[in-house]
Amino acid sequence: MFTLGSKSEEEEKYMSEFQALPPQKTNGLAIAGFVTALACCSPVGIILSSIGLSQISKDPSQKGKGLATAGLIIGIISLVATVFYYIFMFSTGFLDSYNY
Repeated sequence: MFTLGSKSEEEEKYMSEFQALPPQKTNGLAIAGFVTALACCSPVGIILSSIGLSQISKDPSQKGKGLATAGLIIGIISLVATVFYYIFMFSTGFLDSYNY
């Protein structure tokens, strides 16, 4: 007997086979690491990106591996450039020439 609003077994079987997957979430630490690395806070960006990459590798349902990798690379390059900048400034005596 057909009743309004009920589904037959065949319809339920068809609907259960083609259900949408839940959307993947982007890792928050990957986003935070990328943003802080861009904002010239490289040590924090390196730490957050590393933790984000670790969490993404443990839970493959999360997205953001590219953001975490980019944050890690940008943070490392920024940190190395900053270290070389200060080594150059101190070795040339540029910072010592100011009268404080």
